[in-house]
Amino acid sequence: MKHFYTLFLILLALAVSCGKEPVIEPDDAPDVEVPGEVVSGLSDIKNQYADKEVSYMGATVSIKFAASASWTASLVINDDPDGGWVAISQSTQSGDSKRESTVRVIFEANKSSETRSVELWISVEGFEPECAAVLTQAASGTSVDAKINLALNTYMHEILKEDYLFKDAYNAQEIDLTVPFNEFLSRHLLSLGDVNLDDGGYSRENPDERFIYTNIQEIQMGTKAVQTAGLGFGPFFSTVLEDGTIVLVASYVRRGSPAEAAGLRRGDVIYAVNGSRFTQATYYDAMISLYMNPSGSYKFSFLRFEDNGEGGYSLNAYDSGVAVASSYVYDPVLHASVLNDPDNSSTKIGYLVYESFDINSQEFLEDAVNGFIQAGITELILDLRFNAGGAVAQSRWLSGCIAGPANGDKTFVKVVYNNDKTENWTFDYGYSNDTDPLGKPTDLGLDRLFVITSYNTASAAELVINSLKGIDFPVKMIGCNTEGKNVGMVVSEKDYNGRRFQFSPVTFWVKNAKDCGDYGLGMRPDEYVNNDNGYFYDDADNMFPYSFSDWGNMDYNIALQWAYCDITGKPRWSHTPESKSVAASVEPMLVQPMKLENGRYGNLRYNNN
Repeated sequence: MKHFYTLFLILLALAVSCGKEPVIEPDDAPDVEVPGEVVSGLSDIKNQYADKEVSYMGATVSIKFAASASWTASLVINDDPDGGWVAISQSTQSGDSKRESTVRVIFEANKSSETRSVELWISVEGFEPECAAVLTQAASGTSVDAKINLALNTYMHEILKEDYLFKDAYNAQEIDLTVPFNEFLSRHLLSLGDVNLDDGGYSRENPDERFIYTNIQEIQMGTKAVQTAGLGFGPFFSTVLEDGTIVLVASYVRRGSPAEAAGLRRGDVIYAVNGSRFTQATYYDAMISLYMNPSGSYKFSFLRFEDNGEGGYSLNAYDSGVAVASSYVYDPVLHASVLNDPDNSSTKIGYLVYESFDINSQEFLEDAVNGFIQAGITELILDLRFNAGGAVAQSRWLSGCIAGPANGDKTFVKVVYNNDKTENWTFDYGYSNDTDPLGKPTDLGLDRLFVITSYNTASAAELVINSLKGIDFPVKMIGCNTEGKNVGMVVSEKDYNGRRFQFSPVTFWVKNAKDCGDYGLGMRPDEYVNNDNGYFYDDADNMFPYSFSDWGNMDYNIALQWAYCDITGKPRWSHTPESKSVAASVEPMLVQPMKLENGRYGNLRYNNN
């Protein structure tokens, strides 16, 4: 069996300056005797907003640090002594000495045209108070004119007051149609408190920060949903090598994308772009921009773990070809393969990694399913760790392929609206040709399903699991807790003065054949690879759902290994004793959250007009 070898990583501490005292250049330094070394009670300060502004719409910012003794936190607002627009979360105002402490600073929306800043001070017992961070909030982004605000707000309001799943609470408040349209939803839906908690929830990274799924986004006129643009990377996580090199690790690379054509793949450890290495000041912006559909040409320098033929791995360096950010056909199949058991030729295992349920990409899913049938698979491992949902119709179609014709007339999902109107979708034919044009699914001939899940698994992806459990079809979940999105949207579009906007409000509940839909806090796996508790040292795979290798490498893809061993009856293998202490130190520093794709998040229709 191959030995597991991985990088020894350390956390990158971001530099923080507080601006409380003026900077004195060497030539201007006063000629005075320097006292003894100043001892600090703080270390390892991490502030991802050190080089950028907090959103004018408001946010919760987490500042992490290590304190050598008990501590308390406070804010200093020089230009506005009364404050009121910023506060420290009550649960993080003080703490004890430990490896990592957190203070969460909560910003209200900035309605003014001026930026504003606040200093976070930490008082550690036995030390002088220290400024841990200076946070600056951007000025109001009210650049759109009053006419478009009124038009789009009225459009959203007319839908929400009738169709919003929590319309009674929405209609009970005073509605302001004059606010900027990109603030309208947060202003009127976040204010409802926990009444509409299932329309979003609280952030895992910042438990005091509330978010909503309901959204409006501008989309390009005349484009087809099957097209996307950029480089084709999934979200990154960032960390730093032992020698101080800052790196970004790719969670996945889409098939047919410019990044794949340039030679990149999942798990590649990128340390330079166009010859420039990352610095503390540049790595986070690069992490965002490479994921968020950039333009231009890129050449990547990266490291890759490869089998050294001696039972272990070597870390080899490569330069990619030139990747030109451009439009390409969107393929949600991130990986599809057939795994064999060398000791049992009759066992053939399909492995499908699926990113999004997208009706306009149905041909890619059908190709994968047909390929599995032609290969004669007897088992299926469905990897949904990066699947945030999408079209209910395609989720129904794939679930029907798994459930088989014997369950075709059984309930896949009950869609329940706010007026108690219910649509009953079956595994075979969905509800109607208007909302589900995909028809009868193909039969994969399966008796059970293994599913790999993570905190990214949501909505239509969770529907696959819940629907099969509703008919007592055996499903084993491996990974960590899912997102917990048990509601969905009906998407519509509006044109205004040559611009097109897509509105996705939460308008229905989803329940299975047993009327079970109460998983708003997420679905728990049968086995945890990563318990998602924010502490990486007690996980079987502390990189999950990320990896330092490609999809098929079971030395690194522990969730896949577990499912494979359960199917074949083989013993699971783990890290060697020598490498286990090294692997335990591996910890992602920052993770780029998954981008909410227009129309791909639990909707009934995705541009099926």
